[in-house]
Amino acid sequence: SKVYHVGGASLKASNPNKTYLNFRNSLFTLVKNTDKPLLIVVLFRLILDGIAGVRFLLTAKPKHMIAIIRAHGGFYKALPNLLQFRRLHSTRKSHNQLPSIVWSYFIRGKTHFNKL
Repeated sequence: SKVYHVGGASLKASNPNKTYLNFRNSLFTLVKNTDKPLLIVVLFRLILDGIAGVRFLLTAKPKHMIAIIRAHGGFYKALPNLLQFRRLHSTRKSHNQLPSIVWSYFIRGKTHFNKL
């Protein structure tokens, strides 16, 4: 069988719930997959997400700023389970050892997933 994913089709970009899910799930993925010092990575993301929140506030989208704050709350609540996941799956190959999808797409011009 084949499955086609239409990224972001269920929620519009203007929906604060989409912002919440994007930020929270991005943090989940980061913790599950990074091989860098976790505390530094999460602090760096906290700073970047804070900048994004300020930008949303300055562009009159306070609900999106609140969504980022909620996303971090949901992330910190789930953090013990995420850390347990990391411990149980620490033998996986690091995503940093795999070719960069960004490099393949933008530099090498590979526009289809099966060509990456």
